[in-house]
Amino acid sequence: MGAAMTALKVGGGLLAVVMTTVVYYYCHLVLAGFPEPGKVTIIVMVVKFQRLVGRIYELLGFGSSLDYRRKSGMGHRPRIGDPSLLVTDTSFDGVKVRLYQPQGQDQGGDRAGLVFMHGGGWILLSVDIYDNVTRHIAKATGAVVVSVDYRLAPEHTFPIPFKDCLNATKYFLHHPGEYGVDPARVGVAGDAAGGNLAAAVALKLAQESSNNVCPLKLQALIYPALQALDFQTASYRTRETPWLDAFTPASHFNLYLNGNDSWAEKFVSHSHISDQVKTSRFAAYVDRHLVYPSLPQMTPRDDAVIDLPEEIKDILNPYFCPLMAGDSQLAGCPNTCILVCEFDVLRDDGIMYAKRLGKVGVGVKLEHFEKGFHGILNLTTKPMEFQVGKEVMKSLVSLLNENL
Repeated sequence: MGAAMTALKVGGGLLAVVMTTVVYYYCHLVLAGFPEPGKVTIIVMVVKFQRLVGRIYELLGFGSSLDYRRKSGMGHRPRIGDPSLLVTDTSFDGVKVRLYQPQGQDQGGDRAGLVFMHGGGWILLSVDIYDNVTRHIAKATGAVVVSVDYRLAPEHTFPIPFKDCLNATKYFLHHPGEYGVDPARVGVAGDAAGGNLAAAVALKLAQESSNNVCPLKLQALIYPALQALDFQTASYRTRETPWLDAFTPASHFNLYLNGNDSWAEKFVSHSHISDQVKTSRFAAYVDRHLVYPSLPQMTPRDDAVIDLPEEIKDILNPYFCPLMAGDSQLAGCPNTCILVCEFDVLRDDGIMYAKRLGKVGVGVKLEHFEKGFHGILNLTTKPMEFQVGKEVMKSLVSLLNENL
């Protein structure tokens, strides 16, 4: 019996080693070209494990896989103390925010201000998870940073998260003096879904001429998700990662829009819109020519009929998908900084937005990180510190210092 148990233990150990080796080798094949592949492999294995446990959690009736992801450390992280910052959880016009006020030298109301919207596909993450990011931005720029704790989908669908961000930004713009902020030096920023929200807020404020406040000075968008019309752009087709394939943002857009992802497969297959819409001015807003100038430019049909099912009609709403804004709307936007990563299905969204803004006269700075990948902004500190993550953060801070 003892010999049999020993054999079983040895066999089990060998099986574990073989499986780990296979997974590790598979990850390296998939991630060819990525920076620091050892660390990336760990990320892939953690993501795959979380997804597996999430499915088991759901099958056992404990709740949805989304519930598990939120409970498993993707929603909360303890704050750290820092005497150089006064950090306050408060609310602006009923919207929960975390306020970061640099301490020390009094700038007499001349500080810059930044309203930050976190990523997470509108369904995940929090101001806690982004505490390291927003804390670093406040310390490195000296700006007062407002991190918006907007309500999440699918419990709160569009336009609730957008309105939370809009209302918090308006409050800050109306009360800059209370925080020592120069009203002419306020910007918005966000990454991924947060980049979508920041761009939507900037668009909306640009359309409202009766705010009685200074306009935004800047929008800084980090690999923003800006459109749900075409999930077959070059980056969607060739820059999928094990943690962000084309289906994931399609699902997230649907959860944000309807509270379910019943249309996600149609979004990915490009069957959610009619042939008429595919030849309309909206399709021209995501023309591949914007990313690859050597390709012929699309000529939209003026008589194209815009017919969308009621459930998804808001994919043409610029406050849901900012790339759907017309040229006249874009022309009112503040100066813009856009950071995109090569290994990211959202890469082309950011490039197209930069090109369209530039064409209507908006000042734009576009930075493309050849070794960057989606989510890299959150990977700037140990133990999962990436050199390219530090470069993205350094660039973002530099752009904020130069333009706010």
